[in-house]
Amino acid sequence: MEANTAARDMRRRGSIGMRILLNPELGVIIPILILSVITTSINQTFFTWKYISSILASSVFIGAAALGQGVVVMAGETDLSVGMGGSMAGIMCAIAAQEWGLGLVPCLIIGLATGVLVGLFNGFCVTRLGMTSWITTIAAQFICQGLAVTISDGLSVSIKSLNTFKFATQKPLSLSWLFFIFVGLIFLMDFVIRRTKFGYKLRAVGGNKEAAQMAGINVKWIKMAAFVLASTLAAVGGIFDTLNNDAASWAVGGGREFRAIICCVIGGVTMSGGAGSMFGVGLGVLLFHVLWSCLRLLQVNTNLQLVLIGLIMIAAVLMDSQRKRVEQRNEMLASVKKL
Repeated sequence: MEANTAARDMRRRGSIGMRILLNPELGVIIPILILSVITTSINQTFFTWKYISSILASSVFIGAAALGQGVVVMAGETDLSVGMGGSMAGIMCAIAAQEWGLGLVPCLIIGLATGVLVGLFNGFCVTRLGMTSWITTIAAQFICQGLAVTISDGLSVSIKSLNTFKFATQKPLSLSWLFFIFVGLIFLMDFVIRRTKFGYKLRAVGGNKEAAQMAGINVKWIKMAAFVLASTLAAVGGIFDTLNNDAASWAVGGGREFRAIICCVIGGVTMSGGAGSMFGVGLGVLLFHVLWSCLRLLQVNTNLQLVLIGLIMIAAVLMDSQRKRVEQRNEMLASVKKL
């Protein structure tokens, strides 16, 4: 009797663990809570709204690029230009304000249009010229960096003429309006990915390109749209930086593409494509910033911080691989039962 009870308890614990493994969003929330509890027990400064709100507010810059990266990864590709592409968009927005004397709306349109052009370049090279996304987007990264430095003469470009600094630095609930815009983007993009035909086709292309083609999906068009959407979201991140600093700098996007990938991976986006959610990416961004803030608050050596973040990325990839194996096994068992 006791043996049966113990066996049931083990199966119950196993099923709970399996549900956590198969639910990326839940799998991200747990380490966030664990990190928060551990850090608060050592330094109570962490568990204050002032500190938590600063973490949330600072997440929007990498967060916008991570949303774009998530779209491309779900399509089975990778975009390494989201960092410098965002910087280029911010520079163009600032140039339009300082040099051309344009107003806020035209400047924002020019910044977003810059992102669209970068996405079109990436998409054209991948879908029409048959180049790999890694090579294409690395090239785009260097092109954007070179253009941004040349156009700005390597200096920050002010946008004081737009009078947006108060808006960008206002702190409702000790956050910022940029944070609320970012949250709105998460909901919008999650709706697009989960609830629209485009989102269904995007995940189908990322999951199995050949099967998607046989189903009549225009794979080239979907991948082109994914690159354009990713670069546009990266441009939003660059514009966020520009508004927050009241100036644009070409250097802000350096390394952002890899941080965006880390956020996607720990947020449950499958690197091989076809699976993931924007809520997962948002939680991945939050976990990345919580971890970074915990390590800094605990005064962990900077080099060791990088080591720990790298190890967490490896753990996230291994967990993603395990999740895929479990899902495939469950699908096979379901097929056998139907027979």
